[in-house]
Amino acid sequence: MDREIWFEKVLWSYMPCHWKGWAVLFAFIFPTVIAIIVTQKALVASGHSDVDWLPWLIFFLPALVSLMAITKRHS
Repeated sequence: MDREIWFEKVLWSYMPCHWKGWAVLFAFIFPTVIAIIVTQKALVASGHSDVDWLPWLIFFLPALVSLMAITKRHS
């Protein structure tokens, strides 16, 4: 079974060229941004606004690595 091409390599990045590529992007980006915003608001509400970098480390980096693996596999 052949892999479907969802992403096209453009220079050094991958761009979606299929509706499934766009769906994967939104499936990763939307929940990640919501989780970062909610966590930052919770940190500010609990008085820990000095660690506002923590949600980026917890949510953004794993999402970025996972998304890069998916885009490379489906390109």
